[in-house]
Amino acid sequence: MATLDRSGFITKAVALVGLILLPAMLDVRLARAANTNSAVAAIVMDLTGVTEPPLVVHREVATGARIAIAPGARLSLLHYATCSIVTFSGGTVKVTEQGLEAEEVNIESTKSGPCPHVHKISLSGLGPLGGGIVSRGISRDPSQYAEVAPDGLVVITGAGAANAVSADVLDADRQRVNGEVPIYHESFRLNGALPSRRPYFVSIHFGGRSEPVEVPVSILASDAKGLLILRLE
Repeated sequence: MATLDRSGFITKAVALVGLILLPAMLDVRLARAANTNSAVAAIVMDLTGVTEPPLVVHREVATGARIAIAPGARLSLLHYATCSIVTFSGGTVKVTEQGLEAEEVNIESTKSGPCPHVHKISLSGLGPLGGGIVSRGISRDPSQYAEVAPDGLVVITGAGAANAVSADVLDADRQRVNGEVPIYHESFRLNGALPSRRPYFVSIHFGGRSEPVEVPVSILASDAKGLLILRLE
């Protein structure tokens, strides 16, 4: 058993898992986006079996959380600050701002993951975009829209996320550019057909709510990797 610290040296008897990217390799904008809420450090990417506390796919995990994984269960977490996905089998995982701590025997794999863009969206009133409800922190300037890959995964978290039922993409003139996509596991994936470097609006529809939530987005280059997390508050 070993601990891998931020410098990559083995030091102790518990494994601290995390791919620490050098500043030159990590887009500063993504790093800032991933740390918009310091209380949240990771998100569940895959789960089979039982954990304590109970988790589900795409549930965010707070800093300091300790997760017990039942024998035979497997849990994959994406750690925001390190942009790494770690899969565990059994044992206990501690989530910190620096990484994920577990006994080495319980770590199945570690791989580079997408650096998440995290955007907070207020549900407490109408926003300025066509009756949609948007974060006050998101600018109308297309250069400052939320960025997502053409086939990027969009995850919806926070209050009301479970009521999100479908999403579609609108162009700058509010014309629908693809069919309505069902939201499954509080997430959906873009179809990869949208041209890059153009502004769009992701319109999210909720059960029992007449007005959608609209989020201005910009499509990244076709070879880009990224995860857009929309945190409803």
